[in-house]
This record gives sequence, structure tokens and C-alpha cells, in this order.
Amino acid sequence: MYAKVNEHENLVRDMHSKAILNKDKEGLQDYLRKREVAKKQQEEQIETKNRLTKIEQDMSEIKNLLQTIANSGLRDGN
Repeated sequence: MYAKVNEHENLVRDMHSKAILNKDKEGLQDYLRKREVAKKQQEEQIETKNRLTKIEQDMSEIKNLLQTIANSGLRDGN
């Protein structure tokens, strides 16, 4: 059995457990959607950061290879 909570239309008290429950299902769905969007955005940010880190590593490797080639050419007299 539930009892209405004064001045709070969406809240009820479970008379057995004395817990206050929110019966606003639309608000819950809205919260769950927003939480899912935030989770996806966070995953995208992590993926973007990982991709950027990989690009930076690749660029560093290319730079080192170019320096090795340039130094090799100088030693060979070319």
C-alpha cells in the first residue's frame, strides 16, 4: 500500500518499507536517455583520444625514420 507524499505529486511512501518512491516514469526514461547519451559521448571522447595518441605515435615513428634516412644519406655522401 502506498500513501501520497505532501507537496510532491510524483512521490509516494511504501507503507510496508517506509521508503519514498518516485512514480514519474517519464522522468525516469528521460534520465536514462540522458545517461545513455552521456555514456556514448564519453566513449567517443575516449576513442578520439586513443586515435590521437596512435596518430602521434605514428608521426613520431615517421619522424625517426626520416631522420635515419637523412643521416644515412649524409654518411654515404649523397
